[in-house]
Amino acid sequence: MLQRITRILNDMRPRQLLLLAGIAAVLMFGAILAGINSVSKDKAAVQPTETPPPQPAIEKRIPVVVAKQNIQPRTRIQETMLQMKELPEDLVPEGAIKSFDDVKDVQLKVSIFAGDILTIQKVFAETSDEGFTGNIPANCRAVSISVNDVTGVAGFARPGDRVDLLLVEKGKHSVTTNLLLQNVPLLSINQDHGASAPVGENGVPTAAIVNPSIATFALPPEDALKLISASKLGEIYLSLRPSKPQSNYVEPMEYTMESVDAPQPVRETVPVIPAASIPAVSVPAVPKIEIIAGDQIVQSNTPTVPVAPAKTAPVAQGGPTTNQPLPIIPSTGVAPIMSESTPVPSPPIVSPPANQ
Repeated sequence: MLQRITRILNDMRPRQLLLLAGIAAVLMFGAILAGINSVSKDKAAVQPTETPPPQPAIEKRIPVVVAKQNIQPRTRIQETMLQMKELPEDLVPEGAIKSFDDVKDVQLKVSIFAGDILTIQKVFAETSDEGFTGNIPANCRAVSISVNDVTGVAGFARPGDRVDLLLVEKGKHSVTTNLLLQNVPLLSINQDHGASAPVGENGVPTAAIVNPSIATFALPPEDALKLISASKLGEIYLSLRPSKPQSNYVEPMEYTMESVDAPQPVRETVPVIPAASIPAVSVPAVPKIEIIAGDQIVQSNTPTVPVAPAKTAPVAQGGPTTNQPLPIIPSTGVAPIMSESTPVPSPPIVSPPANQ
């Protein structure tokens, strides 16, 4: 191999040898430069870098609710009694209250002093811990009425159920039932408010077997007044609602049943309107005329109104009917005396029939 390379070099011209030597020099220079770079990188990797000084850790602080004053047990917490305070995270106890809304209107279980951190363990977590009053909504009042086996749904209504209240009013010959209130929460039956109701073998609370006598409801003040007044008018029935009713409210309704002994309605008589009376017409007084003939007095009353002509009576023998003048009264030497000076016409005189 070496002899072959020597023979090739001998056959080359001087110019070719110079070119080959230049190429070899360039390759050698590149190899040396690459070696130097690799050595400098190794030294830089071996030497440790200087680390910056550690920065001070930022302390995390958490806002918590702290008592501003001493608070006695069973006191309802108000926002004016508390204040917010930021504390380091490692000083915040477990269950610390972090908002006013979490403890507003909540009763304290234990005493709290000013500066104490409020925790869940120091307040009532459930309304059942507050006793019976904890079951009453904030806008309602507890009202009780007397019930029995029938009106109290045979004792199957339990605290926490919702019922409708029906008012039954008895009249003299009828009974009327009204839907008084709807969807009313039942707080307790007798003195059981569901805190620790015993359960029987079949899983049904044994307290349901007890005959109910008093039912207590949570009602707004206006509905409480309505229920108390209605209980004095008639009898109140409880209507137990299902756990999932189709609707929470229905239209108010009323039902009346008449007794079979009720009297039949009397037909109303039509008043008779009296006929209008004819007003009386005043008749003028008839003037009185006295005629004295001898020793006899003749009286004649003649009306002042016009007199219709009298009908002539037929003549018995068929003679003509004529009106005869008054007969001439023989004079006795005394002039007739008349009570009134006004002459009054005399009625016509019919002549009697002639004697045969």
